[in-house]
Amino acid sequence: MRFKPRYWVRGLVAVIAIVIATVVLGPTLMLLSLFTPAGRSLYTITRIWAWICSKTLGVSASLHGAEKIVPGSSYVIMPNHQSNADILALLRMLPTPYRWVIKKELVKIPIFGWALARTGAVSLDRSNTAQSVERLRKSVDKLRGGWSLLIYPEGTRTKDGNVQAFKKGGFMLAVNTGIPILPVTVNGAFKMLPKTAYLPIPGHITVTIGDPIPTEGLTPADVPQLMEKTRQAVLKNFDPEYDPFTGTSGAAMVSGGTTDMPAGVRT
Repeated sequence: MRFKPRYWVRGLVAVIAIVIATVVLGPTLMLLSLFTPAGRSLYTITRIWAWICSKTLGVSASLHGAEKIVPGSSYVIMPNHQSNADILALLRMLPTPYRWVIKKELVKIPIFGWALARTGAVSLDRSNTAQSVERLRKSVDKLRGGWSLLIYPEGTRTKDGNVQAFKKGGFMLAVNTGIPILPVTVNGAFKMLPKTAYLPIPGHITVTIGDPIPTEGLTPADVPQLMEKTRQAVLKNFDPEYDPFTGTSGAAMVSGGTTDMPAGVRT
C-alpha cells in the first residue's frame, strides 16, 4: 500500500470539502424532497455530491459498455463491491438513474443517511434474511419510469479484493418482476481503499457493463442458476491484476471507454 504523507494532507482537505458538501447538499436534497417525489432532481444532487467527493479524494473513473443499456429501460443493477470508493465511481459513471439498496444502519447517519433515505433508497436489515427478501419484493415500485435498482449481490465489501459469493435477495426481486439484471464489474477500488482503510489512495477505477441478463419467465427455482450466470458475467470483466495507480492491467481487459467527467457530461 503506497500511502505517502502528502495523501494525509490531501485527505484532510478532502474530508473538510466532503463535510461542507454534505452539510450543504444534504439539507437541500431533503428540502426538495418535501415538494417533489424522489426523482431526477434529487438524483442529480447525489451525483454532484459524488463528483465533489471524487475530485477532492483523487478518485477518477472510466466507463465501458454503456451502449448495452437501453435508454428508458429498468434494470436490477448488480456490481461487485470492492470498497466505498466504487460507490462514487458508480454514481458518477452509470448512465441510467437508479436507487440504492443499502443496509439500514446507513439511514441513521445524520444528514448523509437522512438525505439518502429521501432519494428512495431501500434499506435492509442484513441480520434478517427473510425480512430483507420481503422488503425487496415490495420495492417493485422503485423500478418504474426508467428507474433501476442497484444492489450489491455480495452483500458487503470484499475483504481480499476477490468477488465473493452472491446472496439471493436481489435475484428473487429480478425473477418476481421480470426485470433484467445488469451485471457490472468494478476494478481498482479495492487497492485504492481496502476495507480496513479510511481514506483512498488517489487512483483510477474502471466500471464495465456486461450484457443484460433476461429474467422474464423465470421462477424461484431458476434463481441458483441465475446467480451463477450473473456471477460469471461479473467475473468475465474482473481483473485482479489491474493497477489503479498506473491504469495498467496484467490481464486482458476491455479497451477504450468513456472518460470520467462531471455529472451529466460524457465524452
